[in-house]
Amino acid sequence: MIGRLNHVAIAWPDRESWLKQLEFLQARGIPFHRRINHGMTHSVYISDPDGHGIEVLYELPRDVWEHDIDAAQNYAEILPTEGAAALEDRTEGLPVFKAR
Repeated sequence: MIGRLNHVAIAWPDRESWLKQLEFLQARGIPFHRRINHGMTHSVYISDPDGHGIEVLYELPRDVWEHDIDAAQNYAEILPTEGAAALEDRTEGLPVFKAR
């Protein structure tokens, strides 16, 4: 069986530059397939011209997820993929993952 690449992730250094990148992509008509807040990252999923999946993300502060990485990796908040709502990014009231 030949291996297959699921997607490539590109991490932006901070929230502000990530939001600018989302605006740039949306302004050029790049469809957002998924917009999701994970427990460790906030992400948007797009495709390159050849159909390869690309995740564009920024990592949340370590203190949000470091105490229960498993729960943070499995957390998913699905968000809108179109319009102004796809460019919104909430920073208050985020879940904090703590080991039990």
